[in-house]
Amino acid sequence: MKAILYLVAVMSLPAVFLHAQQTGSTMLHKTERVAFSQYCFWSGEMHLGQIEGVVRTEAGYFHGREVTQVDYDPAKISLEQLASQALRAGVADQVHLSDGMRSSASKIAGVSVGPVLDDKYRKAPASDQKKQLAGTPYADLKLSPEQATKVNAFVRVNPEKAREYLSPDERAALAAAH
Repeated sequence: MKAILYLVAVMSLPAVFLHAQQTGSTMLHKTERVAFSQYCFWSGEMHLGQIEGVVRTEAGYFHGREVTQVDYDPAKISLEQLASQALRAGVADQVHLSDGMRSSASKIAGVSVGPVLDDKYRKAPASDQKKQLAGTPYADLKLSPEQATKVNAFVRVNPEKAREYLSPDERAALAAAH
């Protein structure tokens, strides 16, 4: 019996990793956290979520500014590349690094380095999270935080791309909702 359970568990691993890849999960990679201050965290979540290597976004407030907190995979994108793309997208007035990442530089890829991201950060209310999903059939799906980040990023500008982050069951539920 133990041998059968072991065999089932081992055979299930590829499916677990495939689902992790489909949903954008970071089971295998460590992420780093930064926040970008900008004029509108809704735009920040959308534009930053579109960047390859960004795993999760969250709307919040820091030092009186709207910020988008970003968890990214440094194996896929460097901080410099992330800051550069955020600047080009117009959602990076300042970058706030977590304490362990503190830099002596005053700018990273042209983005001013602001105060260290600390306990003064406040998450925005749920009604301000993933705003691009609001009013779409995607809003009714039970998405992981990683999926919600990517679907939110693409749902208004490229719905086909947004669907790529859904599991087959979620795609079926979406089709049934239409």
